[in-house]
Amino acid sequence: MPNYTYSALDQNGQIVMGEIDATGRSEAITLLAEDSVYVTEIADSKAKVEAKTAFAFRLPFRRRVKPRTRAAMLRQLATALQAGLPLLSALQVVQQQAENRALHKLVTDLAGRVQAGESLSEAFAANPQEFSRLDVSMVSVGETAGVLDEVMGHLSDFAERDVDIREKIRSAATYPVFVLSLAVISVVVIVTVILPQVISTVTDSVGAAALPAPTRILLWISEVSKAYGWLLTIALVAGVWAFRAWLARPQGRMAFDRFKLRLPVLGTAVRRIAVARFARTLGTLSKSGIQILEALGVLRDTLGNEALASKIDEVAADITRGRSIAEPLRQTGEFPPLLIQVIAMGEKTGRLDELLLQTADAYEKETAAAVQRVMTILPAVLIVLLALVVMFILAAVLLPVVGMETSIPGM
Repeated sequence: MPNYTYSALDQNGQIVMGEIDATGRSEAITLLAEDSVYVTEIADSKAKVEAKTAFAFRLPFRRRVKPRTRAAMLRQLATALQAGLPLLSALQVVQQQAENRALHKLVTDLAGRVQAGESLSEAFAANPQEFSRLDVSMVSVGETAGVLDEVMGHLSDFAERDVDIREKIRSAATYPVFVLSLAVISVVVIVTVILPQVISTVTDSVGAAALPAPTRILLWISEVSKAYGWLLTIALVAGVWAFRAWLARPQGRMAFDRFKLRLPVLGTAVRRIAVARFARTLGTLSKSGIQILEALGVLRDTLGNEALASKIDEVAADITRGRSIAEPLRQTGEFPPLLIQVIAMGEKTGRLDELLLQTADAYEKETAAAVQRVMTILPAVLIVLLALVVMFILAAVLLPVVGMETSIPGM
């Protein structure tokens, strides 16, 4: 009998972890529910060990499959299953069509594991660098309910929409990143290479003491950059490393994610992205037949913001005490009223998955608009800052020249 490890919430909303013997995933969840323990995460112990081993040995050497390629693979697999092909045959068909080397290796591994007797969810769990908890949970439910083809269709829809949103954000961010990079490189070259040569002539004529304040400041920056450039580089690298180490800690990640939500324009975009992902993920999981508590445990890691994810934990704890989803969400104060109203209506009518997916469509459009606003404002701000820097440099260069010309007799 398989041995399952689980993380769950007891009647008091406290997190409990342990192991249970059951013939399948659904039986394990049922047995725990009979003891008033509500599962938020459950996995086959054997699959979990294999996943960790695979991750440890493959990560340094194996190239990851690109998100767009992975979404296409899921779509092909869903189409093959919906056409009536057995799982192994469907995987072999996808394997034959895989032109990408990394994808071919991944599908070969999945097919080999399935042929050896593993389920598709176990094969997914053994490749955690490619498949998330959401993927594994949805496939496991599809296998248990006997609707794997339908669930794979939902999963491929979700993957394609997620890739579309990510690509839109990345595309919108390209121009601001280019402007910022060009500005930094230009200023560094001007201050360290061009400026000293131009001003040295003026300094020889009027003396360093007679130079205007902007010129002296710029010269000081130039001299410090040339003399201690290596030290500044080390300090910058150390600062970035320290910041990343701080983010790796739960307290640091939580503080930074809260800070992002408070930012005037960017915070709105971050929140809308998280809310759209929440609605899409919960709707997809609910439509696939996953219990609400388990769905909340899965989707918390897809939000991309630990401050909001912690609120999901509070909601899950309230649900174990017999409350609905909508009211605890409202009390967090982090989710928009429209989403809460939709969830309340979905609970009353039994159409939670349908209404959430419709709401996700609306929020994804609002997300695209919010991201576009951020990416429209950001280049303008960067250009203004760059213009101020250029004006300061021009003033530092021209003021001593003008002063030297006016001091010459007859001028």
